[in-house]
Amino acid sequence: MTGKDILIEQKIGKIPAYYSEPETGSSIGVIVISAIFGVDDDTKKICDQLAGSGYPGLALNMFWQDEVDTGPLSGSDHERAKARSVRVNRKDGNSYIESAISELKSYKSCNGKIVIFGFCYGGPYVVEAAANLGIDGGITFHGSYIEKFLPEFENISCPMEFHYGDNDAIAPMAAIEQVKAECDRRENRELFMYSGGEHGYMFPNRGAGYHAEAAELSWKRALNFLGRI
Repeated sequence: MTGKDILIEQKIGKIPAYYSEPETGSSIGVIVISAIFGVDDDTKKICDQLAGSGYPGLALNMFWQDEVDTGPLSGSDHERAKARSVRVNRKDGNSYIESAISELKSYKSCNGKIVIFGFCYGGPYVVEAAANLGIDGGITFHGSYIEKFLPEFENISCPMEFHYGDNDAIAPMAAIEQVKAECDRRENRELFMYSGGEHGYMFPNRGAGYHAEAAELSWKRALNFLGRI
């Protein structure tokens, strides 16, 4: 397993990303869309864990064109991270993901299938990619504001999973229930709830917000999902 920083060719420049590759073989490629804090240590670790399980993982820097903050930010920089997240044009963001899909598919480590993992801010991008970019599956972990993207569900044919804690201030139960209602109406959609899980429960560097039990079970389910694609 090797992890490294890479650049992805895009029509307006080169997008920074982190890529971790399994030692051998060819399997499903996983693109990771991070939280508002960017491609930080937690995000890189997710790519490394994927590679350790046999899946090439690529984390895309969605903030590479920001005029103020292009790199990873810490939890103490929440307001800066939140501010830059709204400065990303969604059309541009989806074009970054489209470029990442093409890039990852070109690697020998990828068998041509693509699944996208979206954390927090990255959640809605998973929904949009599933609806419009022909991916083979998508998983969101404590996805932010997915309820605003429910009309996209009509155009999704690939399997999807949604993982939420039941104590999420950004994705409250009222929002989760909207997503669950849409999942219940369709095939290949599953929503999992984790007691005591807060927003960002998957990230060890989130301090008290990290929920080890929920994170481990979510990851186990995510790997099982990949095994079914």
